[in-house]
Amino acid sequence: MNDKKRNGTKKEYGWMIVLSVIVLLPNIFLLFYGNEALPSALLIFAFSCLLYLLPGLFLRKRVFFIIQGIFVLLAPLEAAHIYLNRMPATAAFLLSIIDTNQEESFELLSAIKFPIVILLLFWAFYFLITLVRIKNACLFKSQRTKRTGAILFAGMLIIAYATGYIRNVYPYDLIFRTCQVFAAKKEIKEGREKMKDFKFNAFKKDPIDEKEVYVFVIGETGRYSSYSINGYGRNTSPLLAKTKSLVSYTDFYSEANITTSSLPVILTRASAGDYERSYVEKSFVDAFGEAGFKTCWIADQSANNKFIRRIAGDADREYFRVTDFSDTANFDEQLWPYLDDVLAGNDRKMLIVIHTLGSHFRYNYRYPASFEVFKPSLKGAFDYALISAKNKELFINTYDNSILYTDFFLAGTIRKIERLQAVSALVYVADHGENLFDTEENIVFHGGSEYTPYDFHVPFFVWTSDKYNSRYPFKAENLLRNKDKRLSTDYIFYSMLDMADITFPGQIMARSIVSDSLREDSIRYIINTNMEVMEGF
Repeated sequence: MNDKKRNGTKKEYGWMIVLSVIVLLPNIFLLFYGNEALPSALLIFAFSCLLYLLPGLFLRKRVFFIIQGIFVLLAPLEAAHIYLNRMPATAAFLLSIIDTNQEESFELLSAIKFPIVILLLFWAFYFLITLVRIKNACLFKSQRTKRTGAILFAGMLIIAYATGYIRNVYPYDLIFRTCQVFAAKKEIKEGREKMKDFKFNAFKKDPIDEKEVYVFVIGETGRYSSYSINGYGRNTSPLLAKTKSLVSYTDFYSEANITTSSLPVILTRASAGDYERSYVEKSFVDAFGEAGFKTCWIADQSANNKFIRRIAGDADREYFRVTDFSDTANFDEQLWPYLDDVLAGNDRKMLIVIHTLGSHFRYNYRYPASFEVFKPSLKGAFDYALISAKNKELFINTYDNSILYTDFFLAGTIRKIERLQAVSALVYVADHGENLFDTEENIVFHGGSEYTPYDFHVPFFVWTSDKYNSRYPFKAENLLRNKDKRLSTDYIFYSMLDMADITFPGQIMARSIVSDSLREDSIRYIINTNMEVMEGF
């Protein structure tokens, strides 16, 4: 081999090393930044290197790097999840991306324009080098070597799957999780077909002539401990604290720490231990409809969530206020005109669901300037580099401002219902909680594998009107009597129906907050980010 050819080969090997490092960047990042102990982290990294290299034994070099380039394109997803949660991407993370609408995606992307430009240049560099500097020739010409490589690769994949390491080895973890997500999506689709003729056979036990209005508000990213009505040191809920006949439950937990997993448990008879039921059964909204109530869905989020759109689409009326998530004036009170329109109608029996943005990140976009009480706070489309424990005060102040605004929204909604002088009630629950650098590990946000009670302990408020308390004094008494029981979102379905004095053959009074037969949870279960059932708090 002459010097020129030898130098060319050396350069090509050099470029192959550079490309390999690029492909393995998420694995390198996980090795140094992940939450695994060093021996386990090294073993995972060794697996990832072997699974990366083995296909090179039987593929042409350029083809090999082009195929690996697909995973270079997906690497930012993995890196982002590792950065936020110190672990590889989870099924719930991918599901939330698939179900996220364009506005929410643009909110994130608009904040990281410079990194996106760098990323595009990085991708261009990878594929340019692959196409220009790497020859489309086999690294090994021996058919025996190729067969051996293929067998080793298949064997390593089987071992990785059997030992569970495939869940932590990029890019195979993304493939594995994506298969999980689409399997879940398929179950949902098949369940929708099965539930076409599904009926609860729900009915009102003792029909009354008076007007009845029940409002169920789904909050977003709410921490129980951030409300002054629950003992928080800052006055974040002054209006709710003054609201007559409002009960705050002290030990109420969500069964999931991400929206897409928590909503099915909140709205259907599904639970963490029986999650598949949400694929084949309808919601309490449908049960109210069966009992003769007009139903309405009002929301400023989840317009692309197929589970939500099925329920909202089957309601008598639906309003989705869909605007840019980065709109600095996209506040929950803008749902009020839709609520006013529904309340002004002639319907005598109504169930209204309001799905709010609440404290959805970015917190500073969820309230107007007049609610910026706690300072200093985050401003505008801040750089994601600010997500650091050293900025804990900024995050807490901004989050608390969003809670102050939620207090205003809920109190204002109650006043609107109260003016009807009807038999009425409002129930509020947050879909999940939030971490704000509360622990030694400095966990922030929600939905990670390292979860804390802050992920799950959520505010749960119930308000009842004077006419409700007069019509159903026994239920009102039980509502207050049960407020300190150990409960979870699994109770909501049965409680909402019983509050309206609706029953059905499958009703469980032991799971109704307005029943004297209520039995609290001895063990609470949760669904983790990999859709596995775990013992909760």
